[in-house]
Amino acid sequence: MSAVKKIISSSLYRLSPDLWYLMLYRRTARKLPYKNKEKERAFNELLAAGENKSCLQIGVRKKKFGSHWVSVDLFDKSPYIDYNYDIHDLKFEDNKFDVAVCNAVLEHVENPLKAISELTRVLKSGGLIWVEIPFNQHYHPSPTDYWRVTLPGLKLWLKDFQEISAGYFAPSGSAIHNGVYFCGRKSK
Repeated sequence: MSAVKKIISSSLYRLSPDLWYLMLYRRTARKLPYKNKEKERAFNELLAAGENKSCLQIGVRKKKFGSHWVSVDLFDKSPYIDYNYDIHDLKFEDNKFDVAVCNAVLEHVENPLKAISELTRVLKSGGLIWVEIPFNQHYHPSPTDYWRVTLPGLKLWLKDFQEISAGYFAPSGSAIHNGVYFCGRKSK
């Protein structure tokens, strides 16, 4: 670092440590191996693979991916939600779905491993799973916000699936909010 940059940096730190840390974080976060394009490609391939098949969507965010998708949310009573089930106890038969998407839900559940076990149970052999979870995001209760998980942690949670794609992502190119995703295939 040049002498001038050091002087500016130390002056900024003395004047506003919060701003100094934010700038340091943003500079560091830009160097993370984000896979936004890879994530988008993998997700679009998953959606295409689920076309006209039995698909489960947990964490709907205002619209279903298609009419053949079954939507589940414990608390959301919107008309596009098909079932108000608890992810820990899905009321579907074993091996029902070809594709399961769980988007920004696991951070809100008491037992993410039990939730993943339920997703595994209702997913057909050879079925595809997509799990996305925020890593660095503000506390956002819905009704509670319990967990943050790293990519190695998410892979550990989903160790019974064959990995197709996984990585870090930053929504809308944000360096402050980011998350992890995993796309995998259930063993036959």
